[in-house]
Amino acid sequence: MQNDNTSLSSSLLQVADLTLALAGGKTLVHGISFDIAPGEIVGIVGESGSGKTLAARSLIGLAPPAIRRTAGSIVFDGQEVTTLSPGALRKLRGSRIGMVFQEPMTSLNPSMAIGRQLDEGLALHTALTPAHRRARILEMLERVRIQDPVAALSTYPHHFSGGMRQRIMLASAMLLRPALLIADEPTTALDASYSAR
Repeated sequence: MQNDNTSLSSSLLQVADLTLALAGGKTLVHGISFDIAPGEIVGIVGESGSGKTLAARSLIGLAPPAIRRTAGSIVFDGQEVTTLSPGALRKLRGSRIGMVFQEPMTSLNPSMAIGRQLDEGLALHTALTPAHRRARILEMLERVRIQDPVAALSTYPHHFSGGMRQRIMLASAMLLRPALLIADEPTTALDASYSAR
């Protein structure tokens, strides 16, 4: 039988009794708990409006301002996330925890070419040269099956279908090779042939 200390040390993320509520007091997410080990895939299942997205966003401090945590803890890699400063949270997002949001068009900047958007995180969180960053971006775009990755770099989000934009968001999240990847319904906008894989 595994003891509690061994279990905790082998977990990448531990969410314990997480409760989220509106500022007025109405509870929206009540007491959810789960652990995720490195390399493990965990799915949160529930009906529409049950708080899945809210819970996912709260893991990296991105819950809406009107929502507050009334109970529970979120421990990532041994560190309590709920007590981190805004600056520490920004460093954690992307570099250590990646997130793919449900609607890619609201996550991608419509006035910025895809290549520049994908480069931002790498420039901020790594010491890679521009040439190495470009090579990694092209490799990742190929991996998510974007046709003609070189041309995609100078293309704007509205030129891509919803499924292609979703794949670009997946590429963006995976570029920094985060230890934890949170995906909020990542196959919703994907082409049917890719969703089924």
